[in-house]
Amino acid sequence: MSVTIFLMMTCQALGADATPKKVVVIGPSWENFTNKDGTGLYHELLRAAYAPLGIEVKRIYAPSERAYEMVRRGRADFMTCNDLPVPQLVPASRPMYENDFHAFFRKSNVPDWKGAKSLVGREVVWRKGYYTPENFPDGIRHRELVSGASCLGVVILGRADFYIDDIALIRMSLKENKMPFNMDDFAIRPVGKRAYYPMFAKTRLGEKAMKIYNDAMDVLYRSGEMKKIFDKWNFEVPTFYTHQL
Repeated sequence: MSVTIFLMMTCQALGADATPKKVVVIGPSWENFTNKDGTGLYHELLRAAYAPLGIEVKRIYAPSERAYEMVRRGRADFMTCNDLPVPQLVPASRPMYENDFHAFFRKSNVPDWKGAKSLVGREVVWRKGYYTPENFPDGIRHRELVSGASCLGVVILGRADFYIDDIALIRMSLKENKMPFNMDDFAIRPVGKRAYYPMFAKTRLGEKAMKIYNDAMDVLYRSGEMKKIFDKWNFEVPTFYTHQL
């Protein structure tokens, strides 16, 4: 059964008047995920989920914390994406992405790397809203900064021990960096793994949009279309699908 036919049947099950004409999604612009030219993993997954039903996906770009608030206020239907529950929002049951997150640090400060245990007793920085202490072992000190470039800079200057981020975002921060430094003095190592889920509004439209999204992700995986999209952007399909479906 084709993706389009299955999704049309899903919409019919919801009721003809239940099919939204448009969904509004909000979140930051991330390279290879939500590029501002409309390309990227998240953009393509959402188009594959909603376009077959004639549903327009409107994108608003905003920092994570502002995006959460916009969804709470009903100015958007969902946010992409987060790994932990967000107050007053409802996470989808199907992830959009899964990956390791990494630490950037000065090698001389950590001569014996032991993974996440090496962070204990040290100061860790990350972008505001991107992580929480629950992502790490007890005993870290942390700060949230406005950008990845800021996080990178304080580690280069020795004002923090670790910069935590997605490997793609660390690479982006390295490209944006204007501060001279020798990369040979630093290392990037995986610290943990997490899956990222769209966060939907607690509204009637939010519930319908989430139902369509969850059903569509299952169909896209089983049809093989999901793997094509992930392969295009050089990412792995989340283990949820390979283990559960």
